[in-house]
Amino acid sequence: MKPFRLILRIHRILGTVLSILFLMWFLSGMVMMYHSYPSLSNEARIAHAEQIESCDTLVHSQPTPPLSALSLQQVAGRPVFTMTDSLGETLVDALTGQPVSRFSSAELQHIANRWQSPHVYANQATLIDTLNAIDVWLIGVMPFKEYPIYHYDLNDTVGSELYLSSRTGRPLQLTDTKSRFWAWVGAIPHWIYITKLRATGRQPWTNTVLWISGFGIAMTLSGLIIGLRSVCLAHRRIVRKKGISPYAKPLLRWHHLAGLCFGLFVLTWIFSGFMSLADAPQLIWPTHEKHSARDVYADSLQLNRFTLDINHVLATDDVRRVEWLQMGTHCFYHVWTATDEYLVNATDSFPRRTTLTSRLCESIIGGKAEIINHYDNYYISQKRQLPLPVCRVKVDDADQSTYYINPKTGDCRYYNSNRRAGKWMYTGLHALNIPFFVEHPTLRKSILWALLLGGTAVSVTGLLLSIRYVRRLLHRQKAK
Repeated sequence: MKPFRLILRIHRILGTVLSILFLMWFLSGMVMMYHSYPSLSNEARIAHAEQIESCDTLVHSQPTPPLSALSLQQVAGRPVFTMTDSLGETLVDALTGQPVSRFSSAELQHIANRWQSPHVYANQATLIDTLNAIDVWLIGVMPFKEYPIYHYDLNDTVGSELYLSSRTGRPLQLTDTKSRFWAWVGAIPHWIYITKLRATGRQPWTNTVLWISGFGIAMTLSGLIIGLRSVCLAHRRIVRKKGISPYAKPLLRWHHLAGLCFGLFVLTWIFSGFMSLADAPQLIWPTHEKHSARDVYADSLQLNRFTLDINHVLATDDVRRVEWLQMGTHCFYHVWTATDEYLVNATDSFPRRTTLTSRLCESIIGGKAEIINHYDNYYISQKRQLPLPVCRVKVDDADQSTYYINPKTGDCRYYNSNRRAGKWMYTGLHALNIPFFVEHPTLRKSILWALLLGGTAVSVTGLLLSIRYVRRLLHRQKAK
């Protein structure tokens, strides 16, 4: 078989199989410009959390194995420590010192009732179901260690439903009628959120999406080759017929012209979708050392360094959550209130808010630190959800590591050469997530609308051609 005929056959077969999926991706992509999959923000969790009452101070002897993380929160009327070590996560009652394995249905009911708004139909939330398997609204949460999960109707005017972990009492998901509708026409089809694919973990779904995207790249690339070759054929016949397309049939002609105009966008869009689940090639952008945002924090907490009594911190504010934070030799309490979050120096004699300086960040990480008040190509958010200012620390190592540390909270993001390349190949291509478009959101949305409509035109004409192709095949089968 000649190479071009092979390419044409590949494009026809893959187009027949994938054209309706591409059309779904473009239409749902339009929805996702405004509505994504519902998720429960940490801010919402803190706003509905209980104020922490005084608690017994942790024992002064270092736990064995040492703790890598420690936090305190009031859950169902009692302060609870969450301790993380090499063996996993453990919850401990801060008043009795006893482990907490599960929360009772009465305690979970107490938590759910706190999420009710003033405008409700009933005095308390209604338990809908007790889940021991994932459902469509828990796919993004992957709550495999949280079963059974308690699913509540909050009985309000917007149809809110809440999911609670019985193991930790933590709210996992909150949806309402509006967010569920837009997810069904947007994020769920766009991300191929099929419950059975995610029932046992992330990998089966990841493999499925990567294979579909890979075939989509082959389909689009073969279409571009056919389209450009057709332009060359039309150019040879320009004396007999004007135009850049040699196709006389309207549908073929429109598909060819739409592919010429938007085929490159379709290719980059499906490629960037593929890169949302894949790492940048190590062959081109190798990773030399295993760095991460965790480099900023101590591997194990030295609890004897946290000399400030936590009860003094609790007494000064409406504290909803506290996390023990050790950065190098510097110890802090990361404090959340109903409206704010901040750091408290854990070695002071009294509670005092503190802010990380560029010099302190340099001493922890090394490299060169500076405080920036603007987004750059990698620390960026279209919805401006990432806080500014931020301390950017650049390290002159083999991976050109860069750390972005929030001076107010100690939160950290990390990028190396491989991750920077991956970010360009995913959010840069897929959502135009670059500083210029963050500053000009209307222009960004206008360009995305034009590109998505163009991709839709390619997909619609391709789908119609696929239907005709299948009909011809069926007709030939009947003729035999």
